[in-house]
Amino acid sequence: MTIVVLRELRKEMSQDFGPGTAVSFIKAVHAAPADSDVSGDPDDRTFCGKPTLDMERVNYQPSGPSAPWLPPNMSDWECRDCADVLRSL
Repeated sequence: MTIVVLRELRKEMSQDFGPGTAVSFIKAVHAAPADSDVSGDPDDRTFCGKPTLDMERVNYQPSGPSAPWLPPNMSDWECRDCADVLRSL
């Protein structure tokens, strides 16, 4: 099964409350099954059930079956629910 790694971003206003746009920060890193119709795109929902529409794709593919599903530098934001589902597959 091919998975797609996605970042769920949270928005925060600038610290000075001045004009400008919100800054994006990682809220969580999720996994979703690949869409069966469009190669490389995620399905509509992550393994934990969240919609993938507003999530950002991470350019990462595990190097093999025993490799981690997410990049090691993003492990602090791992979605535990997605990880649990992936372990049970």
